[in-house]
Amino acid sequence: MAILLNDKEIKRLIGTVIINGDEQCIRPNSYIIRLGSKGEFINSGKEFDLGKIKNGIKIQPGHSVAVSAYETLDFRRELVHKIYPNGDLHGLISPTTDLSREGIVAPTTQVDAGYFGTLNWTISNTSSEERRFLLGEKIFRLTIFKLEKGETPEKLYDGDYQSQTGYVRSLRKGPPVGMKESEWEDSLIKEGPEVLLENLVRSGYPWNLLGERLKIIDQQFKSVSKEYSDINDSIIKLSKDLEVLNNQQREILNDVPDNIRTTLKDEISSLQNRWLIGAGSIFITAIGLILATTSNEAVCQIIKNNGSLFGLILLIAGLVVLFFITKRKPPK
Repeated sequence: MAILLNDKEIKRLIGTVIINGDEQCIRPNSYIIRLGSKGEFINSGKEFDLGKIKNGIKIQPGHSVAVSAYETLDFRRELVHKIYPNGDLHGLISPTTDLSREGIVAPTTQVDAGYFGTLNWTISNTSSEERRFLLGEKIFRLTIFKLEKGETPEKLYDGDYQSQTGYVRSLRKGPPVGMKESEWEDSLIKEGPEVLLENLVRSGYPWNLLGERLKIIDQQFKSVSKEYSDINDSIIKLSKDLEVLNNQQREILNDVPDNIRTTLKDEISSLQNRWLIGAGSIFITAIGLILATTSNEAVCQIIKNNGSLFGLILLIAGLVVLFFITKRKPPK
């Protein structure tokens, strides 16, 4: 059964099977392949070679770029047998999760036993934002399997891309010469804008240049339209949030006068009750004192002799009692 190589085994392949490899790119059961220097912008056919003047690439929304790997892989049997006698290596290539999180679509492929060369891919920006990648940035994950006896292929890889390094354009053989346009099926609608644009491109110089430019403008217009649509949706949401907030503020302001009136009414009523209770208590106390003194001649004589003093004392006592009554807060 094929064995999935771990970090310890992958480390043995650096410098031999994985040429230009870096141990910092090793993961528990995979190796992260980095962005190479050579490639091509598919939409314009413009090739690039990073590391000389430019150090990175920019991918516009809706555009695709063919890129090459920084590392070169050597799965040739004579080399692999020096490390794993009677075994071969097979690899699976998949994009890192960072790419998918940013709307970058990239293919998943595999590396056959016996392959030697530099891997190429095409990545497409399906997001509404420009994406940038630096030379040597980690973009693809390589998982390597060791094929045991009985799993090794009888015929090793020997395709068109064997021993090719750097960036290599597609070597796919095109359709036979002489086929008519009527023999091809496409998605275009008769008399639709896409058909008119394609006819403009086929009409030759200089209209073909105008047609190609209109295609680019159309793609850019779609990207800008989507961005404005997102902005408009955000403005509508913000307006709704502000409206809700204003309604809440109005409700609070409307409730304030009612709350104030209710509180004042309760406080006034409580204050009146306290004054009535205090005045009644003092009145009853005064009546009791009068009855007590008038029925006792000795007490009456003392009051007659010191009437002004007793009156002042009672006045002060009454004021003190009223003061404490008005200051005491009613129970909640």
